Amino acid sequence: MSLQIADCKPCLVLRYRGIFTITPRRFRSYGCLIAVILFVNIILLTIVIERKYFSAVEEIRTGKRNIQTKENVETQDILDKEKRSNKDVFTQHESWQTACSYRTTSYFNDKVIVLDQAPFVDYTKQMVCLENGNIASFADRFVLFKNALLDPTQLRNYRKGGEKLEDVWDQKEQDEYFDLLPGYFSVPCTMAPSFKFESPDHLIYWQNALSCYTFNKTNVYKFNQVSGLTIAIQRYEYVNLYHTMTDFYNAFVLMLIFGQSSAKVNILFVDAHPVGTLDEVWSTLFSKYIRAGRLTNTTFFSSLVWGMLGYFSPLNSHELLQVPYLTEFREFVLSKHYISASHMINCQNINVVIIWRRDYVAHPRNKQGQVVRKFDNEHEIVQQVTKWLPSKSNITGIQLDSMHMKDQLEIIAQCDILIG
Repeated sequence: MSLQIADCKPCLVLRYRGIFTITPRRFRSYGCLIAVILFVNIILLTIVIERKYFSAVEEIRTGKRNIQTKENVETQDILDKEKRSNKDVFTQHESWQTACSYRTTSYFNDKVIVLDQAPFVDYTKQMVCLENGNIASFADRFVLFKNALLDPTQLRNYRKGGEKLEDVWDQKEQDEYFDLLPGYFSVPCTMAPSFKFESPDHLIYWQNALSCYTFNKTNVYKFNQVSGLTIAIQRYEYVNLYHTMTDFYNAFVLMLIFGQSSAKVNILFVDAHPVGTLDEVWSTLFSKYIRAGRLTNTTFFSSLVWGMLGYFSPLNSHELLQVPYLTEFREFVLSKHYISASHMINCQNINVVIIWRRDYVAHPRNKQGQVVRKFDNEHEIVQQVTKWLPSKSNITGIQLDSMHMKDQLEIIAQCDILIG
């Protein structure tokens, strides 16, 4: 700031940044003082306006003001960036005002992620806000509910999920899915909405189990409480790494869209699958998983999402040339296992990993653990790869299903050529 005050006798000259110039002809001493005070006030007001303007511009640029809402829907969802070593960073006030808000920008590993990629940006733009903000449908792909109740007495299945394999040998796959009766899900509403879910989405059946209740802050505290964001999913091919990865990916993107840290995201398994080798990965990536079949009392969820069907995931859309947020998803999975996402290839020392398939038991319907697709010439493959590559190359054959996920990821993250 440049403020110049000339001698008050016989004139006063005030300049601010060369913009304002006040040159009174003649002032008495008190007139000079008044002029100085007025001009200083003008300068201070200008500075305040400038700072507020540039602060607002910076907030918009960095994504701090990035909430999309439907008309007349109030939200106080504010993003505060927190830096934590090797951890994902999203923050959000616990008490969201409505279900009808979502992110257009999130932070992850100290990096800004602009959420503008299809198809998810199309889903959010098609959001429909219902029942005074208690329900938000996102293009009938996923739905967010506020203050939802889950009543386990309205669930029919003699299996609860999480059983040991030896206790459920030869059980039918259909026995691992629930029949949900009306009132299993309840949300504050006057009339249960009608969604247009696409076949074969199980959400078609879930909506038949949706009922309304009158929300009362005092009454809900008598129920078991689950805070944070809970993503309800029904798993298919739950021990298949590829199909489970589509569920991991969907949950990750929903976490971005709703601006929650993974430490505040719960996964609700609405299925009765027995224990699987990939179950532990859910609790590594997110806060915890809950088996719906193991709930014994009515439970209150502050924010409950009916998650996307795994088969509808962009990760399962093979025609796509690019999967949205795939790089961020990779970094998320690796960082949650404390594995570096960076690896530089050394052409003189190439890391080659060959995946062997051997018999192993994964689910109750394959008690012998027989695997069909295998290499019949494992030794020949190793010989040929060794012959083709530089002498210092590292060639490793592994059986992934016999390893913990962290060990699998460490090997795959550092490999240059993967054969399987």
